[in-house]
Amino acid sequence: MLASERLAVLSGYTRRLLSPPLPGDGLLIVGFAEGVIGWSLSWLLVSNPSLAPFGFLESVVLLWIALTAGIVVVGTVYTAPTVRRNRIWLVWAGLNASAVSINIAAILGLFPGPLQGEPFVADFLGSGYWRPWYLVLGLGYLSTAFYNWSNPQLRRSERAVYALGGVACLAVLSPWPSLPQPVGVELFLLGGLLHTIPMGFDVIADIVLIVRRTG
Repeated sequence: MLASERLAVLSGYTRRLLSPPLPGDGLLIVGFAEGVIGWSLSWLLVSNPSLAPFGFLESVVLLWIALTAGIVVVGTVYTAPTVRRNRIWLVWAGLNASAVSINIAAILGLFPGPLQGEPFVADFLGSGYWRPWYLVLGLGYLSTAFYNWSNPQLRRSERAVYALGGVACLAVLSPWPSLPQPVGVELFLLGGLLHTIPMGFDVIADIVLIVRRTG
């Protein structure tokens, strides 16, 4: 196939990914964007509290509530029926709702961070705020890696990346002393990378497969 024809195929596939009803890879792109926006803006608000409209802690939690609500709306309204019927998306929805609930409980003082007597930013990095999202990513990616193992649409390389991403997220939460805990910008950079790399790899792997088939 000529380069121009291959480019036309890829262009058509890209339009398909971003045009409702979204296929599975289209929803992954939305999740990828959620990760980029959520982790980068979270760090911006934490490092520059004066930019937060409602107090930086409340603003970060409201940001993730809005992002979670947005992807739920996209997933239930703007995706193909085959995507909505996939139970793995229900797993992700439940995990995200749980993390948001824990964040809200932390704001209300029902689930305080473990760092007593530390500056408020240190408390923000406690178990009521960032840890639930690492747990969501860890459990979500492991569930994705092992869900419906016989389904050929998710290839072994993609399952491996999801599994590695899930293990890495859970390792961050591990109390094992030889594993350093991320702090400061590392916390948000690592969260953003662990959030986006498995999703991005999945989409890119599908694009590469299309290129090979049209080659």
